[in-house]
Amino acid sequence: MSCSSRTPSPEAVSSGPRGGVNLLERERVLPGHCDRQVSIRGQQVTAARSRLRLALAATAVLLLAAPAELTPATPAFITHTIATGLSKGYQVVVADLNRDAKPDVIALDSGTSQLRWYENPDWTPHVLIDGIQGAINAAADDIDGDGVPEIALAHGFTMEYATSAGIVSILQHRGDPRAPWSVREIDRLPTAHRVRFLDIDGTGKRVLVNAPLIGAQAKAPDYRDQVPLVLYRPGDWKRQLIDEGEQGVVHGIVAARWGGDTRESLLSAGFLGVHVRSFANGRWTSTKLVDGEPSPWPKSGSSEIVVGRLGSDTFLGTIEPWHGNRVVAYRRLDGAWTRRVIDDSIVDGHTMAVGDFEGDGSDEIVVGERGGKRSVYLYRLTNPGGNIWSRHVLDDGGMAAAGCAVSDLNGDDRLDVVCVGTATANVKWYENRKQ
Repeated sequence: MSCSSRTPSPEAVSSGPRGGVNLLERERVLPGHCDRQVSIRGQQVTAARSRLRLALAATAVLLLAAPAELTPATPAFITHTIATGLSKGYQVVVADLNRDAKPDVIALDSGTSQLRWYENPDWTPHVLIDGIQGAINAAADDIDGDGVPEIALAHGFTMEYATSAGIVSILQHRGDPRAPWSVREIDRLPTAHRVRFLDIDGTGKRVLVNAPLIGAQAKAPDYRDQVPLVLYRPGDWKRQLIDEGEQGVVHGIVAARWGGDTRESLLSAGFLGVHVRSFANGRWTSTKLVDGEPSPWPKSGSSEIVVGRLGSDTFLGTIEPWHGNRVVAYRRLDGAWTRRVIDDSIVDGHTMAVGDFEGDGSDEIVVGERGGKRSVYLYRLTNPGGNIWSRHVLDDGGMAAAGCAVSDLNGDDRLDVVCVGTATANVKWYENRKQ
């Protein structure tokens, strides 16, 4: 057999990558050296194949070890429908209403006369109260210590000061939480829009804060006027002024322990940006944290505000401007709050929440858009030392989220998400299945 007959056929010859080495590449053989050449070539091929096997084995080990080195994958969520057929879903509140240690869901439907709650785990609906109009916001806290929370409700809402009753009521069970609750009206402040319970004294006894949407002289589209923030102490429920430092539209408020204090502070989002208010020594102090969207009034400021943790660091999350299209994260870098627009494609952004869904000590951000794609998104930090975030879809087109809340709904020690949709007229639970 000649050396030429030992040369691989064209079909057996592969054209290796440009600049690379291919073990099947044809080799020119000098006359009289066929057997020696084939022997040497065989040794080279065998050695090369051994090196390749070792390299592949090493690569496999690295790939198996890689997850410990990489950022954890986004947790998988399973979607459960709690309710459909709502009229104008607006907000969800999570609280245990029947003392069974299972968080239940209160869903505000602004287009109906009823306020309903859904009993965990089969989500049986119950009517808390009937005969109301324009329910816009609620908060729950066990004021009397009987294990069932009282519910503060803002209702009678419209966007115009002159036509908005701005009723604030306290709902209380009568023994059976599944039966209708009692209603006690405590105040009327037109455009009452956001209510939250805060532990401003650090005693565990919370006050109720009421933030109207606009002031008495505000007119669309500028809404220029001062906006009062007020509170009520349980018992006499008399209105007390916090301050009138806000102007334009105040859309979001949240309670948070700020600056290492055991007392809760009030953070607000409005046309003037984000402020934090703290109560100490019998008086309130207000500090501006960020300006928010830098566009001219009335496209300025912020609409929603959340406070999250990234390890030992605090960050702020906002939607900007009012009912805006931008999701923004603020981190303190080099001693100053640094603004980062992490998404500018949402339409009518209306709700924001935070939670550590990975269990790694860092919070992710949940955002819902009422318009556009009618979807819910989850944002997670991708570079711990900076402020770069990635977006992941939680609900693609099936939730025009006006309100979302974060809680462990099934007791598996993983935080879940629950949202209510306006145009989609539904309530959904997104179960966190992170392993």
